[in-house]
Amino acid sequence: MENANASTAAVTPEFLSRISRGIIEIQKTPKKLWFPVGMMLGLLMFSGLLYGAYNFLFIGHQTLANSKEVPWNLFIVMYAFAISSIGLSYIASFGIVLGIKQFDVIARRALFLAILIINAGMISVAADMRQPLHAVYLMLTTHATSPLGVVAITINLYLLLIMAELYLLMKRGHEDRLVRIVATAAFGTALIVHSFHGAIFGLAHSRGFWSGPYYPIYFLLSALFCSSSIILLVTYSTYKVTGVKITAKLENTLRDIGKLLVYLLGIGMFFLFWKMTYAWYVDKPETSLLFAGPYAINFWVFEVLLGYLIPILIIVISQYNLKMMAFAAFLALVGLFMSRYDFIIVGQLNPYLGFAPFGSELGGSISPLGLADYMPNFVEVATGIGLFGMVLTAYVLGCKFLPLSKDELETHELQPHRHGIDLDDLFEKPMVPEPPPPPERRWTGDPEEKDWGGERI
Repeated sequence: MENANASTAAVTPEFLSRISRGIIEIQKTPKKLWFPVGMMLGLLMFSGLLYGAYNFLFIGHQTLANSKEVPWNLFIVMYAFAISSIGLSYIASFGIVLGIKQFDVIARRALFLAILIINAGMISVAADMRQPLHAVYLMLTTHATSPLGVVAITINLYLLLIMAELYLLMKRGHEDRLVRIVATAAFGTALIVHSFHGAIFGLAHSRGFWSGPYYPIYFLLSALFCSSSIILLVTYSTYKVTGVKITAKLENTLRDIGKLLVYLLGIGMFFLFWKMTYAWYVDKPETSLLFAGPYAINFWVFEVLLGYLIPILIIVISQYNLKMMAFAAFLALVGLFMSRYDFIIVGQLNPYLGFAPFGSELGGSISPLGLADYMPNFVEVATGIGLFGMVLTAYVLGCKFLPLSKDELETHELQPHRHGIDLDDLFEKPMVPEPPPPPERRWTGDPEEKDWGGERI
């Protein structure tokens, strides 16, 4: 009884104040209207999630557009896109783990965005399950040979780690040892999550368009350029909407991310070229849908042009202008979403279960090319808009009540990590150690000393 009273007494207003000190801080900005407008817009969009939840939870999954041949619908596409935000923790950890100190500036905002978007992705994949509560059995009875089971366990661990990392970062700062330990653990867990997420598709031998050994690497790469685009777009938009002036050190960091984005998009184009070249060479039927079929606009306009070529040209031609980089980041995100849509949906249109004919009660609809057909319906689209509204609402609240911009606005320069390197030193200065200064000496009064040029005592 005494222990119970002691534990109850421990949760006092003083205790809550102590754990929230440095975490809950009302942010003052030159513009005031962004908060009520952002909240109203976010909550209005969030109503779409409530509408969708009512349909697929209380009416049933027959309200969705998926079929036996296309079992994965828009919810899985949104999940695959949201999980790419794991790269935000990579960007946040560049400074803490790798010691590239420029990225410390945006670590708080990157981690907060990662938490929000990953939660939205997990809700999206839960909405695709007829019995979402049964997901607990996947974690309790999973097997190491199941990529889906590994992802289910590690993504929850990853979410807990980045939440702890953000809290400790706000309380203790970048140089704290515990922060570095948690950040390193989160960095390693993120690598496992995203590589096994790629393996879910790459090891699906029965789906020829998905099967391939390099998808774990490609998903890691796409997570980096997706997250680079997110942090560029969101950070620039936040400062414009709130009226806060972007500091010089934040501007330099965003330009570094813009340069990184150009290289990552170039490497992504290389992967896309060889993925589609191989699929065309071995005559996979999905290529006809993407090259000259009903999904050609998705592929050529959204994936190739908006997703890769135009963003690269905009960033390079504008000479890393912040406004143009934010616009290019928006286009890259649109292209990546369409890339996920084409990859997941088109990859299911060539059915491998032939026992139920198309058009029957058990089969799906048929396209003019003899493949399965799918188009998202209103329930799925409304749910997607609602998930975006949930993220927007939570982000607006975070900008108002959390010190996400503290490192971005401080006028003093962040000190380099004791265990790290400086990008400027790496790229702009020769990697030659400076000679140590000569030891300070004073004349002792001994007349035997020769060539003394120092100070006499």
